[in-house]
Amino acid sequence: MNKKQAAAVLILLILYAVGAVGAITGQWQVMHLSPINLLISAGILFAFHPVNERALLVYALVVFVCGFIIEWAGVETGRIFGHYFYGNNLGIKLLDVPVIIGINWLLLSYCSSVVATKIAGGQQNNPVLLSGIGAGLMVVVDFFIEQVAPAFDFWYWQNNAVPLQNYTAWFAFSFAFNFLFFKLHIHTKNPIAPILYLLQLLFFVALFFLH
Repeated sequence: MNKKQAAAVLILLILYAVGAVGAITGQWQVMHLSPINLLISAGILFAFHPVNERALLVYALVVFVCGFIIEWAGVETGRIFGHYFYGNNLGIKLLDVPVIIGINWLLLSYCSSVVATKIAGGQQNNPVLLSGIGAGLMVVVDFFIEQVAPAFDFWYWQNNAVPLQNYTAWFAFSFAFNFLFFKLHIHTKNPIAPILYLLQLLFFVALFFLH
């Protein structure tokens, strides 16, 4: 790891450590910074994408826009993930959906795709397998997010129960986004992606067990 990478990792560690400690100790105001945290994370992540790729821009736009539209349709109809609505800790909303949610889909999809290639080893040319692994990684993170989301005013489920439908839908859309990543042959040698995935996972695991 070179100095630039080490500095980026240090910044991410500080961001997530401050958020976790603040939330666990009852300093709820730190959760208002979640959109800023996601934007900084995205900036650092893509600063380490090693090549200029038009395909990456296409992928990012599709995932951001489709992720937002999926969430809007989910909130409006209750037929995709189940019945839920967003709180106020994820920033500016458009059509009752935080705009930053598209960035969240993008970060998780990109990072899980990169991690999937490391897990798959010699199966680098099998997009179905890679997408399945990546989707599974995304559902793992979502499971822990769902457990703490209401406590931190992210979103709320009808009857305070997360339906199984949410996880099956998450897997399906995650698979689609990851499949797009691999079909576009986007470069996967980003040293920050596995670290950011792990930080997000550990962050919500810590909140789940300690809040």
